[in-house]
Amino acid sequence: MKISELKNQTILITGAAGSIGRELVLGLAHYQPQQLILVDISELGMHSLLQEMAIHFPKVKLTYYLESICDATFIAALFERHLIDLVFHAAAYKHVSLMEANVCAAVKTNIKGAKLLIDTSCKHNIARFLFISTDKAVEPISVMGKTKKVVEEYLLFKQTETTTTQLSILRLCNVYDSSGSVVPVFKERIKQNLPLEIKGNEVQRAYIHKDQLLPMVLAILDTAHSGGVFIPKLFSVQTVAQIANHLVQELLGISLSEYPIAYKALPEYEKEKELLHLESDTVDSMDNDVLQRIAPSTTQIDIEMLTQCIEAAEAFKSAEARVLLQKLALA
Repeated sequence: MKISELKNQTILITGAAGSIGRELVLGLAHYQPQQLILVDISELGMHSLLQEMAIHFPKVKLTYYLESICDATFIAALFERHLIDLVFHAAAYKHVSLMEANVCAAVKTNIKGAKLLIDTSCKHNIARFLFISTDKAVEPISVMGKTKKVVEEYLLFKQTETTTTQLSILRLCNVYDSSGSVVPVFKERIKQNLPLEIKGNEVQRAYIHKDQLLPMVLAILDTAHSGGVFIPKLFSVQTVAQIANHLVQELLGISLSEYPIAYKALPEYEKEKELLHLESDTVDSMDNDVLQRIAPSTTQIDIEMLTQCIEAAEAFKSAEARVLLQKLALA
């Protein structure tokens, strides 16, 4: 679709009050869409976003819901009530260590919620559906990464079943200074003069900045080849120690050697380096400066096992849900 056509679109954004969702809301508002529908479970986050929208985009029509994407009744009513054209699904639990201890919450929100939105979008013949994924979905070892991998696999499976809804995946690396990331944590600890905790000496992470998000999303909307997985073309790779050094210099004007550091062992569910794609993937360059595309490959997913995993999570059977999630992610 042409970007100029956004003004005629009703757009649903889940996780609207989160770091990524907020960037999408504020960025898409520039194009004066017919309506923005915002969904988020955070009362504080939604209140803050609405205040910002009232200041900068008072003429954009907003509808907002403080609801969970896991609520099937809500999702059904949402799509019955509104004639939605585009869906941007950014809602998810993203904090790796918290999800290790809360596998049922991770499965319910990250998998069940995403599946509900994908299935309902296809049922209502929504024009475009974009799922925001993460590099932690590539050969995942964490609960959070495994949930994202399973959703990627499910969405790729649904691509083979639908001809009316264009389903796309934007697999991101870390967004610098996003909520829950190491940057705001380090800033707060520096502010309180507390030691910076660094897990592992050689941990590297790929980063993009928030202002890169919207151009990537618009580039996906602008391409006719929506299948497969899209990844950033431009990103920086930094060690956590490099980020800590930059922040100490920026905020205090000193080097990292002059600030207290506490080095800790890297947890078994975190990698030293994440990948945006597998070595065996075919990565195509696109006719823009912001995206690369991983060519679609044949994918299968055990729908029965997927259902069992969600049911185990809903019954708070953590051990069973964890085992099933592991099998799904490695299939």
